[in-house]
Amino acid sequence: MEKPVKTPREALKLITATWRRAKPFFASIEVWLMVVVAAAIVGGVFLAAMGDARCLLAIGFAVGYLVARPVLHAKGILSWPFL
Repeated sequence: MEKPVKTPREALKLITATWRRAKPFFASIEVWLMVVVAAAIVGGVFLAAMGDARCLLAIGFAVGYLVARPVLHAKGILSWPFL
């Protein structure tokens, strides 16, 4: 178990080291595509609650990407961000 952080300088060092180790994960295009899909779903649900027909476009994009994702992996266009 790690020792507790006692100073702001130690906290900053720990945050910096964590972001440095996570950098390859956040550099993946697939992570950002999934963030866009999540935002489209949230936006689509919000628009649906407001009664706006544009919700079909947002939710359709999200569902379309989730359906196309296995095809993109099979063709090698996308790769898992964890590898």
